[in-house]
Amino acid sequence: MHRLIVLGVGASALLASVAGAAITGVAGDVQLIATPPDARIDVLTSSDWVRAWDEKQNFTLTAGVIVDAVSPGLYNEESDLGTFEVGAGTAISSHFIHFDSPGNTAAAATGAVRFSHKILGVIARGDNGQTLAGRLDRTDYLGAPTLYSDNVEHRGLEFSSDWFRISADRLWIEFHFAIEAPGDYMRVVTEVPAPGAAALVGIASLVGLGRRRRD
Repeated sequence: MHRLIVLGVGASALLASVAGAAITGVAGDVQLIATPPDARIDVLTSSDWVRAWDEKQNFTLTAGVIVDAVSPGLYNEESDLGTFEVGAGTAISSHFIHFDSPGNTAAAATGAVRFSHKILGVIARGDNGQTLAGRLDRTDYLGAPTLYSDNVEHRGLEFSSDWFRISADRLWIEFHFAIEAPGDYMRVVTEVPAPGAAALVGIASLVGLGRRRRD
Protein backbone atom coordinates (compact mmCIF):
# COMPACT_ATOMS: atom_id res chain seq x y z
CA MET A 1 0.00 0.00 0.00
CA HIS A 2 2.73 2.44 0.90
CA ARG A 3 4.48 1.72 -2.38
CA LEU A 4 1.34 2.54 -4.34
CA ILE A 5 0.96 5.82 -2.46
CA VAL A 6 4.54 6.76 -3.28
CA LEU A 7 3.97 5.94 -6.94
CA GLY A 8 0.88 8.11 -6.98
CA VAL A 9 2.76 11.08 -5.53
CA GLY A 10 5.58 10.54 -8.01
CA ALA A 11 3.16 10.55 -10.92
CA SER A 12 1.51 13.75 -9.68
CA ALA A 13 4.88 15.46 -9.43
CA LEU A 14 5.76 14.30 -12.93
CA LEU A 15 2.51 15.61 -14.34
CA ALA A 16 3.11 18.97 -12.71
CA SER A 17 6.60 19.23 -14.15
CA VAL A 18 5.50 18.28 -17.67
CA ALA A 19 2.49 20.61 -17.70
CA GLY A 20 4.63 23.76 -17.57
CA ALA A 21 7.56 24.89 -19.70
CA ALA A 22 10.06 26.45 -17.34
CA ILE A 23 13.73 27.41 -17.30
CA THR A 24 15.59 24.25 -16.31
CA GLY A 25 19.20 25.44 -16.25
CA VAL A 26 21.59 28.37 -16.63
CA ALA A 27 25.29 28.64 -17.44
CA GLY A 28 27.97 31.30 -17.45
CA ASP A 29 27.17 34.72 -15.97
CA VAL A 30 23.49 33.92 -15.37
CA GLN A 31 21.43 33.60 -12.21
CA LEU A 32 18.00 31.94 -12.23
CA ILE A 33 15.78 33.86 -9.81
CA ALA A 34 12.18 33.86 -8.64
CA THR A 35 9.88 36.14 -10.61
CA PRO A 36 10.59 39.64 -9.24
CA PRO A 37 7.89 42.18 -8.41
CA ASP A 38 9.83 45.04 -10.07
CA ALA A 39 12.23 44.80 -13.03
CA ARG A 40 12.22 48.42 -14.06
CA ILE A 41 15.52 50.03 -15.02
CA ASP A 42 17.82 50.74 -12.04
CA VAL A 43 15.82 48.47 -9.71
CA LEU A 44 17.24 44.98 -10.31
CA THR A 45 20.90 45.75 -11.04
CA SER A 46 24.21 43.91 -11.21
CA SER A 47 27.47 44.43 -13.06
CA ASP A 48 28.26 40.72 -12.87
CA TRP A 49 25.05 38.76 -13.33
CA VAL A 50 22.36 38.42 -15.95
CA ARG A 51 19.08 37.46 -14.25
CA ALA A 52 16.58 35.06 -15.81
CA TRP A 53 13.12 34.09 -14.63
CA ASP A 54 9.85 32.52 -15.71
CA GLU A 55 6.88 34.73 -16.55
CA LYS A 56 3.42 33.40 -17.50
CA GLN A 57 3.31 29.62 -17.79
CA ASN A 58 0.88 27.58 -19.87
CA PHE A 59 -0.81 30.74 -21.12
CA THR A 60 -3.07 30.76 -24.19
CA LEU A 61 -2.52 33.81 -26.36
CA THR A 62 -5.68 35.80 -27.06
CA ALA A 63 -3.83 37.75 -29.77
CA GLY A 64 -0.80 36.94 -31.87
CA VAL A 65 2.65 37.90 -30.58
CA ILE A 66 5.30 39.29 -32.96
CA VAL A 67 8.79 37.88 -32.36
CA ASP A 68 12.18 38.62 -33.90
CA ALA A 69 13.75 35.16 -34.25
CA VAL A 70 12.43 31.61 -34.48
CA SER A 71 15.09 29.47 -36.15
CA PRO A 72 18.26 27.91 -34.71
CA GLY A 73 21.43 29.84 -35.42
CA LEU A 74 23.53 32.89 -34.57
CA TYR A 75 21.99 36.37 -34.50
CA ASN A 76 24.76 38.99 -34.40
CA GLU A 77 23.46 41.60 -36.82
CA GLU A 78 20.26 43.60 -36.96
CA SER A 79 19.59 42.16 -40.40
CA ASP A 80 19.50 38.64 -38.92
CA LEU A 81 16.20 39.46 -37.21
CA GLY A 82 12.87 39.04 -38.90
CA THR A 83 9.15 39.48 -38.30
CA PHE A 84 7.30 36.35 -37.21
CA GLU A 85 4.04 35.72 -35.41
CA VAL A 86 3.16 33.22 -32.72
CA GLY A 87 -0.54 33.01 -33.42
CA ALA A 88 -3.56 33.62 -31.23
CA GLY A 89 -4.76 30.46 -29.55
CA THR A 90 -1.24 29.11 -29.08
CA ALA A 91 -0.42 27.87 -25.57
CA ILE A 92 2.95 29.31 -24.57
CA SER A 93 5.21 29.95 -21.62
CA SER A 94 7.18 33.18 -21.33
CA HIS A 95 10.62 33.84 -19.84
CA PHE A 96 12.67 37.00 -19.33
CA ILE A 97 16.43 37.63 -19.53
CA HIS A 98 17.59 40.84 -17.84
CA PHE A 99 20.96 42.65 -17.56
CA ASP A 100 21.02 46.10 -15.95
CA SER A 101 24.17 47.53 -14.35
CA PRO A 102 23.96 50.01 -11.46
CA GLY A 103 24.36 53.70 -12.24
CA ASN A 104 24.54 53.18 -16.01
CA THR A 105 28.06 51.73 -15.69
CA ALA A 106 29.55 49.65 -18.49
CA ALA A 107 29.39 45.88 -18.01
CA ALA A 108 29.51 42.68 -20.07
CA ALA A 109 28.31 39.12 -19.54
CA THR A 110 28.11 35.87 -21.48
CA GLY A 111 25.82 32.99 -20.62
CA ALA A 112 23.11 30.56 -21.61
CA VAL A 113 19.61 29.57 -20.48
CA ARG A 114 18.00 26.17 -21.04
CA PHE A 115 14.25 25.59 -21.28
CA SER A 116 12.20 22.47 -20.69
CA HIS A 117 10.45 22.83 -24.05
CA LYS A 118 11.34 24.24 -27.44
CA ILE A 119 11.74 27.93 -28.19
CA LEU A 120 8.94 29.33 -30.34
CA GLY A 121 10.38 32.83 -30.60
CA VAL A 122 12.79 35.37 -29.19
CA ILE A 123 11.92 39.04 -28.73
CA ALA A 124 15.03 41.25 -28.80
CA ARG A 125 13.69 44.59 -30.01
CA GLY A 126 12.58 47.32 -27.66
CA ASP A 127 11.75 50.95 -28.40
CA ASN A 128 14.73 51.51 -30.67
CA GLY A 129 13.20 53.44 -33.54
CA GLN A 130 12.77 50.50 -35.91
CA THR A 131 9.72 49.32 -37.80
CA LEU A 132 7.44 47.46 -35.41
CA ALA A 133 9.69 48.54 -32.54
CA GLY A 134 8.53 48.18 -28.99
CA ARG A 135 7.99 44.42 -29.17
CA LEU A 136 9.21 44.02 -25.61
CA ASP A 137 6.82 46.75 -24.49
CA ARG A 138 3.92 45.15 -26.33
CA THR A 139 4.49 41.79 -24.67
CA ASP A 140 5.15 42.97 -21.10
CA TYR A 141 1.68 41.68 -20.19
CA LEU A 142 3.26 38.22 -20.35
CA GLY A 143 5.31 39.21 -17.31
CA ALA A 144 2.51 40.68 -15.20
CA PRO A 145 2.42 41.46 -12.34
CA THR A 146 6.17 42.23 -12.64
CA LEU A 147 6.71 45.93 -13.45
CA TYR A 148 8.78 46.83 -16.53
CA SER A 149 10.06 50.12 -17.97
CA ASP A 150 8.27 50.97 -21.21
CA ASN A 151 8.90 53.67 -23.83
CA VAL A 152 12.65 53.48 -23.20
CA GLU A 153 14.90 53.98 -26.23
CA HIS A 154 17.25 51.03 -26.92
CA ARG A 155 15.58 48.77 -24.38
CA GLY A 156 16.34 45.79 -26.63
CA LEU A 157 19.68 44.51 -27.91
CA GLU A 158 22.21 46.54 -29.92
CA PHE A 159 24.01 44.24 -32.33
CA SER A 160 27.16 46.30 -32.54
CA SER A 161 28.10 44.60 -29.25
CA ASP A 162 25.40 41.99 -28.50
CA TRP A 163 24.56 38.60 -29.97
CA PHE A 164 22.46 35.55 -29.22
CA ARG A 165 22.22 32.01 -30.54
CA ILE A 166 19.30 29.56 -30.58
CA SER A 167 20.57 25.99 -30.28
CA ALA A 168 19.87 23.37 -32.95
CA ASP A 169 17.39 21.59 -30.65
CA ARG A 170 15.76 24.95 -29.76
CA LEU A 171 16.11 24.24 -26.03
CA TRP A 172 19.01 26.63 -25.31
CA ILE A 173 19.64 30.29 -25.91
CA GLU A 174 23.21 31.56 -25.61
CA PHE A 175 24.12 35.25 -25.56
CA HIS A 176 26.69 37.96 -25.00
CA PHE A 177 25.59 41.34 -23.66
CA ALA A 178 27.69 44.49 -23.43
CA ILE A 179 25.79 47.33 -21.75
CA GLU A 180 25.70 50.84 -20.45
CA ALA A 181 22.29 52.54 -20.20
CA PRO A 182 19.61 51.18 -20.31
CA GLY A 183 20.86 47.57 -20.24
CA ASP A 184 19.95 44.55 -22.37
CA TYR A 185 16.70 42.61 -22.19
CA MET A 186 15.11 39.68 -24.03
CA ARG A 187 11.90 37.74 -23.80
CA VAL A 188 11.76 34.09 -24.87
CA VAL A 189 8.50 32.31 -25.72
CA THR A 190 8.48 28.51 -25.50
CA GLU A 191 6.14 25.67 -26.34
CA VAL A 192 3.78 24.09 -23.84
CA PRO A 193 3.12 20.34 -24.10
CA ALA A 194 -0.43 19.29 -24.82
CA PRO A 195 -2.31 18.21 -21.66
CA GLY A 196 -2.90 14.81 -23.20
CA ALA A 197 0.82 14.29 -23.68
CA ALA A 198 1.45 15.08 -20.00
CA ALA A 199 -1.19 12.58 -18.91
CA LEU A 200 0.27 9.89 -21.16
CA VAL A 201 3.73 10.40 -19.69
CA GLY A 202 2.31 10.06 -16.17
CA ILE A 203 0.33 6.93 -17.01
CA ALA A 204 3.27 5.33 -18.82
CA SER A 205 5.46 5.92 -15.80
CA LEU A 206 2.95 4.26 -13.49
CA VAL A 207 2.53 1.31 -15.83
CA GLY A 208 6.29 0.86 -16.15
CA LEU A 209 6.83 0.99 -12.41
CA GLY A 210 3.95 -1.42 -11.83
CA ARG A 211 5.47 -3.93 -14.22
CA ARG A 212 8.80 -3.78 -12.46
CA ARG A 213 6.95 -4.35 -9.18
CA ARG A 214 5.45 -7.61 -10.49
CA ASP A 215 8.73 -8.97 -11.95
